[in-house]
Amino acid sequence: MTVLAVLPTSASIAPAQGLALGRRFLLVSWNVDGSADDATGPITPSADAELIRPPFTTLSLRTDWGGRRVLAILRAPRDPLAPVHFVAQNRVIAELRAGSGTAELDPAGLLGGLDAVARLRVVRFLFDFACSTPALRGDAGFAALCRRLVLELSPAPSPMAIRATAGGDLLLCSGALSPRFGDVTGVVVVAPGAVGPAPFDACVGSDAVRRGRATLDLLIDRALCAPGNLLVVLGVNGVACRRFPAPPALLPTLTEHLAVQRDAAPALRHYLLRSLAQRGRADASAASAVDEVQALAPLPRRQVADAKRPIGAALDLAIPLADGGLFLAGWVHDPHGLAGGLVVKTPFGGERRLDRFAHRFPREDVAKLYGTTGIDRSGFVAWLPGAPEGAAALQVTAELQLVSGGAIRLVPPPRPRAQADARAAVLGSLPPRFATRELLERVIAPAVAPLHAAHLASRAAPELVVFGDRLSKPAVSVIIPLYRTLEFLRFQLASFATDPAMAGAELIFVLDSPEQRDEVVHLLRGFHGLYGLPMVLLVQSANFGYSAANNAGVADARASRLLFLNSDVIPDRAGWLTGLVAALDAQPGIGAVGPKLLFDDDSLQHAGLYFERDLQGHWYNHHYYKGLPRDFGPAGLPRAVPGVTGACLLTTRAAYETAGGFCEDYVIGDFEDSDLCLRIRDAGLDIRYVPSVELYHLERRSIGRHQGYTRGVASEYNRWLHSIRWDGRMAALMAQAWEAAPATVSQTPVTGRKRQGKNR
Repeated sequence: MTVLAVLPTSASIAPAQGLALGRRFLLVSWNVDGSADDATGPITPSADAELIRPPFTTLSLRTDWGGRRVLAILRAPRDPLAPVHFVAQNRVIAELRAGSGTAELDPAGLLGGLDAVARLRVVRFLFDFACSTPALRGDAGFAALCRRLVLELSPAPSPMAIRATAGGDLLLCSGALSPRFGDVTGVVVVAPGAVGPAPFDACVGSDAVRRGRATLDLLIDRALCAPGNLLVVLGVNGVACRRFPAPPALLPTLTEHLAVQRDAAPALRHYLLRSLAQRGRADASAASAVDEVQALAPLPRRQVADAKRPIGAALDLAIPLADGGLFLAGWVHDPHGLAGGLVVKTPFGGERRLDRFAHRFPREDVAKLYGTTGIDRSGFVAWLPGAPEGAAALQVTAELQLVSGGAIRLVPPPRPRAQADARAAVLGSLPPRFATRELLERVIAPAVAPLHAAHLASRAAPELVVFGDRLSKPAVSVIIPLYRTLEFLRFQLASFATDPAMAGAELIFVLDSPEQRDEVVHLLRGFHGLYGLPMVLLVQSANFGYSAANNAGVADARASRLLFLNSDVIPDRAGWLTGLVAALDAQPGIGAVGPKLLFDDDSLQHAGLYFERDLQGHWYNHHYYKGLPRDFGPAGLPRAVPGVTGACLLTTRAAYETAGGFCEDYVIGDFEDSDLCLRIRDAGLDIRYVPSVELYHLERRSIGRHQGYTRGVASEYNRWLHSIRWDGRMAALMAQAWEAAPATVSQTPVTGRKRQGKNR
């Protein structure tokens, strides 16, 4: 027990008046002489000589007559008949006796003798305590007192305007405040039986508008803005009260409202998206509203591209990612050195700063606009790491900071919605010749890798279409990815139909361009009717790339041997598959085999695959004897090779599974086959070239129709990824003495320019 000092006489003890705030708290008030010096020090309440435990708070105010009024909120004592003493400086300065008259403790009693500033402080004192004390919010008596206090200060509150519905049970309400109101520190709703903070802070316009008033916008639950409820806005310089009217019968959605209000302040848009994202963690309708607002009511693009101005800039692409990172691409024309950096803001409060444009490259369009002579390296790409936010951002805003302290506002277009489209936009953001190893590693890869993974994660099970009766135990499963190019199917299937050895093979086509589904089904149904070949078609839900297509085919395949075959590969003669199977089964330890591939002019396209560095030290895939005559002597020797092309690669299911299948980290199609070969070799298996089997390969016709590949740095990205993973292994392999060395002729990289010939 703590014993407090008490005066033997009560002559200097101020009588206090109290009001029960629910069952747990008391509001106590007393007046003291202005000359008293103990009313402003720390005050401690006690009952029955024991301290009353927190929470406890006091407010001391000067009165008009020169004295002080002290307000205190404290827990009610356990014994309602016990007096409550208030001790300061080891002296009892006030006492609340049991049964003290509370009728006088009304709004007039609390606020009487106080100036306007002090009255506002009283209201804030009550609301601040209520907002921090959940046990007090649902007390009807306290709510009634708060209502009376507010209406004492503002007998006729102005109405809020209800503008739109948002996220299910949320409404957007608008009003106005004095521009001198200052920063908002809290928003409270006073209902007939409860008082509590609004679910979200308010958004106050930074500029005075509409007759010298500042805009006030609030996102609030429909139930809280019922007619009769009061909205109390607490600010640094005051308190404002507004009332809620009955909502209109028909309200636009938030998206419709913002689409009409195209000039809505960016601060309001950010406020709405932040609030909806916060609610969206537990409310699906609010989460949907976040996505809809960004997609259906985007901010108009904003750039500075005026040849008459000394500085210009634009953000052509801004792609926020789920991991918090941000990819940027754009240009800055700044011949006078006016720019100091770039600040990018997400709609959910995140901020990224780019202090230096490190990765620059020429932009012909910008040079033409400004009439620049010589090299104008105004283009840039950048990767800015960050922390994940509450929702996925589709559009950001930015400011190009000027050295003088000013800023140029920039708004990029919204990011592509689909992950594959966003990935393609990143890969197409700069010309391939400027894709240095450092840029790929520090800028492109951090953006492409998560976008690619997110795209793959969206896969649904492929649709299965069967033509004819499937073989129960085929000798070989032939897996043929299809993407856009279909003109070679009739040649390929005609050669299969006239080859008796194909009777024991199952044909699995994997369509990676689902928009062609009906066309391909029609074609295969016709070929099945013409040739009687049983076939299977797997239709992917989207284009997930060469590796994913082959892996999907393997998942449906029934044979223990797997042949990966491009749709533009045509056998030279019947019996080719038998020759490949014989080579694969010739001896234990062979993991894969590949044939001789020819261009359509009968020159060599592939006689095995090997690795070689270019002048910059970068690894490339090469084909032995490429471009030499079909009957070039060394190309006729069967031998072990570092790898074979995936255009026609036969392996066993066991080797495929040991290698982990095709790696799906590569984008669209390139280097996946050499990656698989290196995995097979890492498993201790050999890879053989079989020159006795010859096929024509109308090389890379499908990938040439993929804009995401041909118009960007996808090949450079794949080559970089392949190199960092297999650098040591490729170096070790190429240090070996293979049975046949590469011919001393100019070899063309697989990913480079291809020799063209007449179509077969």
